[in-house]
Amino acid sequence: MSIYMDKAIAAAGIAGGQTKKNPTVGAVIVKDGVVIGMGSHLLMGTDHAEVQAIKSCIEDPAGADIYVTLEPCSHHGRTPPCTEAIINAGIKRVFYAVQDENPKVSGHTVLEDKGVTAIHQPHEKSEAIYDGFFNHLSRKRPNVTLKSAVSLDGKLALDNGTSKWVTNSESRKDVQYLRHSHDAILTGGGTLLGDNPRLTARIEGGGNHPRPVILLGGSLLEDGLEIESHPNKPVVFTDNIENKKFSGKYHIEYGQFSNGEILDILYRDYDISSILVEGGSKTQTAFIKEELYDQIIIYIAPKLFGRSKHELFQSSFTAMEEVIHLKLTDVEKLQSDLKLTYRRN
Repeated sequence: MSIYMDKAIAAAGIAGGQTKKNPTVGAVIVKDGVVIGMGSHLLMGTDHAEVQAIKSCIEDPAGADIYVTLEPCSHHGRTPPCTEAIINAGIKRVFYAVQDENPKVSGHTVLEDKGVTAIHQPHEKSEAIYDGFFNHLSRKRPNVTLKSAVSLDGKLALDNGTSKWVTNSESRKDVQYLRHSHDAILTGGGTLLGDNPRLTARIEGGGNHPRPVILLGGSLLEDGLEIESHPNKPVVFTDNIENKKFSGKYHIEYGQFSNGEILDILYRDYDISSILVEGGSKTQTAFIKEELYDQIIIYIAPKLFGRSKHELFQSSFTAMEEVIHLKLTDVEKLQSDLKLTYRRN
């Protein structure tokens, strides 16, 4: 395993949650055994990691090697192709960890045709970085993470609706970083009007604040809600025409929309490639039943709530063949709480 690809993988992780539809990429330039340049893709529309690394070089990169986490792009998008920058810099060898599944990309071939050696060098941590990117790229819809905080007996709240606080402070802190890593945060009108949340990522240094998306239905917005001051103008889906009067404060999407259509609109019109769903049981259940999710993250507190109508999944089955099977991908202990991460089978 190359120590330089290790460094490139680490550089790719720096900008997680910032690049929207673009993938996170890290690059390291090495000459005569010395690292002379490093770069990360920091924001959609800005220089890619390879270009950042070339610009950062402390000496002429001609004849050097570059280690990059993803096959260099070879097409003009918001920025020029990275293959062009690599060729012009005189770099002689390119090592990349993951082949790009985007049909517009043929970086390996372009580089080889220009006399630059291109080598596919897989890394054990690289595939996980791009699962989400290739997922939304192929389906043209955002990756969806369903997040819930539940009691040990699977309840979101007491029977009377009380839910503050289900989990401990460490879990609540972790959720802020989870928000930071998504382009949007989605919740229902009941949560918005009942709890009046800020829906920001409250982490040290500010972080990336996901755009709020509200499934308001027929409810009416109110003046003075916390999300009015959100750094990103919220998107509200509603079938109540009265909400159009709030169009100065919100992006109002008026009409009857299915959840699938909502995801399409967010991807196409708002450049949203990842959504964290924090709605109540009605919203969570709808996304699960319609199979419009990629990941489920559950924070479990060591508490028993007893009988409650506020369950994580409000549905029932009559046969074991009908139940939903998930793949457990990670378990983390947060003081007395557990954080479980599941993927769809």
